[in-house]
Amino acid sequence: MTERTPPEIQRIIARIEPGWPENIDVGPGWYPLLGRLDARLTAIAPGYVVQQIKSKFGALSFYARATEDVYDYNEEFSQAILAAEWESTTTCEECGAPARTYTIRMWVWALCELHACAKADLPAE
Repeated sequence: MTERTPPEIQRIIARIEPGWPENIDVGPGWYPLLGRLDARLTAIAPGYVVQQIKSKFGALSFYARATEDVYDYNEEFSQAILAAEWESTTTCEECGAPARTYTIRMWVWALCELHACAKADLPAE
């Protein structure tokens, strides 16, 4: 975490369980989505904990628990995460604009056309 890490992301990093890397492996376009998800999860389960947050196959993968009890299941908590993961598939990971999934050099990304072209080294239409 650096001084340039947005406050909403710093708050999420502070929730990462000991033993897990203290980083969030997604692009800045998803930071607002993560901030909204954190606010929702905090309202549902104020003490929630995070294991890992990353981009996988062009979608957000958000691994967290409502409590430190590994056997505690909270449907509302799980549904909030699922909704954010779905939203990420139509949100550019670089800038937050409307997006779709692209496969570029065998990697799947959720990107707007501009960032997809940049990542693929192609001119934008």
